[in-house]
Amino acid sequence: MRDFIFEWRNHPERIKLKKECAVLEIPNDEKIGPFKEGDEVKLPYWQAKILVKQEYAKFIDLKPIQTGDLHKILYRELPNPQLTPIDPDFYVKIHDNLFELTEQNKKTPDLLVLEKIKKMKSLLRDVVSRRFYKLLRIAATAGSETSEMLKNCSNEEKELYKSLKKILNNWEAQFLV
Repeated sequence: MRDFIFEWRNHPERIKLKKECAVLEIPNDEKIGPFKEGDEVKLPYWQAKILVKQEYAKFIDLKPIQTGDLHKILYRELPNPQLTPIDPDFYVKIHDNLFELTEQNKKTPDLLVLEKIKKMKSLLRDVVSRRFYKLLRIAATAGSETSEMLKNCSNEEKELYKSLKKILNNWEAQFLV
């Protein structure tokens, strides 16, 4: 999971500057900027996030996963025996979002934010449970059509599938002569 989070935090993300920004010193003795109002730039996510948090910029393409998005994913999963399409970076995005909300709530406790966190975690558990069951079924039965079945998986789910498949194959091999 750490590799996925590292990759996510370093992937380029487009932002638009809302106001002029001088050179900013950031961790690791790096500097970003200067930027003019209206500039569109592509920066590693973690750098872009600094500018967004300080209200110098806004993300152009990135939309945080909300409770409503989790509801939609869950209701697509419920009636479908196959895995439904999901963002390849779904888990790192939701992890990042929940982390931000938790940090926000630590700084300024708010019952509404706390309820939102609880609701998101509950919905996420339901989504994970349903998708995990389907992934386990694929790992236990899949043959040559595996790549077609896994096309709707997130990056993390593909790694989980590989681990499950290996465990199941090793377990099965103990009984086959």
